[in-house]
Amino acid sequence: MEVSNEKLKEIYVVMKRCRVFEETIASHYRKGLIPGFLHTSCGQEAIPAAVCAMLRREDYILTTHRGHSDIISKGA
Repeated sequence: MEVSNEKLKEIYVVMKRCRVFEETIASHYRKGLIPGFLHTSCGQEAIPAAVCAMLRREDYILTTHRGHSDIISKGA
């Protein structure tokens, strides 16, 4: 399957959005602004970004305790 440069750029933008979110919540957690536990997925942004870029809007995904990037990549 060939992927266009436009689609690759879209995937990169989503990856960056996921990383910024993860770094932001990690910072908030270290400052004590988020109680409990935090499981980030830094370094794992590429997989959900690429997979979700190929899904249709009506497709569903399931995720786990490190699912922030999955949900962001799906469009939340």
